[in-house]
Amino acid sequence: MEYRERILALARRSPLLPSSLARALGSDSIMAGAMLSELCEKGALKASSLKVGGSPLYYIPGNEFQLLEFTSHLNEKDRATLDLLRKYGVLRERECDPLTRVSLMSLKDFAKPLVVQYDGIEERFWKWFEVGDEMAKELIANALSKGKSGGVAEEQDGRKESGQREESKAQSDEQKESAEKSPDVGFAESKEEVPESSKVASSGESGTAKSTEKSSSISSGDFWDRINSFLSSNKIALRERVVVKKGKEFDLVIGVPSPVGMLSYFCKARSKKRVSDKDLSAAYVQGQLRKLPVIFMTDGDLTKKAREVVGKMSGLTVKRVGDGS
Repeated sequence: MEYRERILALARRSPLLPSSLARALGSDSIMAGAMLSELCEKGALKASSLKVGGSPLYYIPGNEFQLLEFTSHLNEKDRATLDLLRKYGVLRERECDPLTRVSLMSLKDFAKPLVVQYDGIEERFWKWFEVGDEMAKELIANALSKGKSGGVAEEQDGRKESGQREESKAQSDEQKESAEKSPDVGFAESKEEVPESSKVASSGESGTAKSTEKSSSISSGDFWDRINSFLSSNKIALRERVVVKKGKEFDLVIGVPSPVGMLSYFCKARSKKRVSDKDLSAAYVQGQLRKLPVIFMTDGDLTKKAREVVGKMSGLTVKRVGDGS
């Protein structure tokens, strides 16, 4: 049997690791890894986001369910999020606490993002990978009409309730009315993967944000212009950019000049009138996952609760970027 056929036969039984394949073939892990990569390039296998001992699992496309046998290798928070998503089938992102939101983004094998359009509004939900689109539409429509995702909020951290009340006050009357009736739900066609991203590599440590302007027109807009101007004027290098919401929200990795050289920071740039403690917490968690200090840039004002938590989060800096910055 040719080695490719043998590998696929093994993968049909269970996802493979380079080390386990090496034992089965009587080869070494480097050669086994090269074989698996070759089959991934041909589309015969897929590599999981889930890691076992630092290595992805290689499985037959469509057999994602086999990865459930390896969820014990997830951290405690990701396992809790996975169980929550499996229980409800669909989770409404804005009802999830910051840690759960980050966890959903990391569970790429099991959590699938859906951008839902209703009454001129776009909102992100996450569905369990085995839930079909029709079932997802039904669950989402039910969640929107009730204003909750089937009791998910009750299973989140108790601190979330006050944040939800504050956020709900900021909703427009139009959004409130649309939540009370059964909306006509549709999925955004062009957003299979959320968020839309554009990574930009700086040209050396001394590169500035100016060098990135020609590489992408995705992030054009007044808010991004102010952010880009601030980075350029302070000789801050833009190393990576992810457009979370066009013209409104960006995830950046930046290099800040210092006497000892460029220091890397995770930067959340968000245009919002009122920045809550939840917004800061979510950015702080993202920075922790990257093992980077955090700079939160905004053109809005901090709520009272947000101002209180700033001093409690070591490694978090808030910078207001207004018209005059």
